[in-house]
Amino acid sequence: MAAYLDSSVSGLVRVSRGGRTKPRRWRNPLTGKPLRIALVNNMPDGALVATERQFCGLVEGATAGQASIDLYYLPDLKRGAEAQRILDAHYRPVCELYRRGADAIIVTGNEPRAARLDEEPYWPELTALIDWAAEHTASALLSCLAAHAAVLHLDGIERRRLPMKRSGVFACKVTPGQAVSLSGTLSICHSRLNEVPKRDLMQRGYTVISETPGGHVDAFTKSWGSTFFFLQGHPEYAPDSLMREYRRDVGRYHAGQRHDYPGIPENYFDAASVRALLSFRAAAEGSSSPGLLEAFPAVTLRHGLQERLARSASAIFSMWLGNLVETLETA
Repeated sequence: MAAYLDSSVSGLVRVSRGGRTKPRRWRNPLTGKPLRIALVNNMPDGALVATERQFCGLVEGATAGQASIDLYYLPDLKRGAEAQRILDAHYRPVCELYRRGADAIIVTGNEPRAARLDEEPYWPELTALIDWAAEHTASALLSCLAAHAAVLHLDGIERRRLPMKRSGVFACKVTPGQAVSLSGTLSICHSRLNEVPKRDLMQRGYTVISETPGGHVDAFTKSWGSTFFFLQGHPEYAPDSLMREYRRDVGRYHAGQRHDYPGIPENYFDAASVRALLSFRAAAEGSSSPGLLEAFPAVTLRHGLQERLARSASAIFSMWLGNLVETLETA
C-alpha cells in the first residue's frame, strides 16, 4: 500500500485503500499516541541550532505538529563550550534514547575530519546507534555522513572522494515504479566531498529513490527490519544555507585553511550574483587584506528557487512519515 502526497491537505497524506482515499492521522496506530521521532543532531557547532530548527520544522510541517520530537546527541562527538551548553540544556545523551525508545529516528551528518569514516572518534558510538535503530525502530532517516557511515557499517560500501566538492541545487529525478509517494523531479541542495556510487548500492540490494543527472544518487533505501532512508543531499537546508557554506569556505581559503578557492554552488545564484562572485574571486585570489571578506557581495538566489526547495523538502518528509505510519500499521 503506497501513500500519495496531496499538497492541498496540510499535515495529512491521503492513502489509497482499494481505490478509496482517507486522511492520514500522524499517530502510532498501536498506541494511539503521537509519533515519537528522535533527532540525533551531529552537525558542527556552528550549524547545530539551525539543523535542529530545519529538521524539526519539516517534521512539524508534514504532521501538522502532531508528532513528538526528542533531541539527542553523541557524547563522543567533541563540542565547544557554547554548543555543549546548548546540548546540556535541550538535548539528552543517546543512551537515553535506548532507554526511552522512538518510532523513528533522524541522524544527521557531520563535517568529516578523518580520512576514513571508521577513523572518526565517534565511530563506535555512531555504529552502535545504527545497529540499535535497525532493531528497535520502524524507520530511520540518515543524512549525508550518517548515510555513508551506515552503508559502510552495514554492507561494507566505501564512500568515494569526488574530484571536487559537489555543491549546488540539483534536479533529482525520482525513479518510477517505486513504492514511495514521490514522482517527477525534486530540487535538492547537495554539499559534499564524497559519495557512495549507484553501482555499489544496487549490487547490495538498495533501492534508488532519486538521482541527479549523470547517475549520482540523491536518496535511496533498504530495510533491516527497520526501513532506512538515506539522503546524500540536504532537503532540510534553508534557502541561504549553501550561500553561508560558500562564504565560510571562501573565508577558509583567505585564512590559508584550504589551498583551493571554492567553486560557486551550481544552479543556485542568479546571473548577476554569479558575475559579482567571480569578480570578488579575482580580487580575493590576488589579495591578502585581512578585511577582504567584509566586501563579500550581496547575492540573490535564482527566481523561484526557494519555493521549489520547500516543495521538494515537504514531499520527502511527507513520504517518509507516511511510510512510517504504514509500517506501524502492519507491524
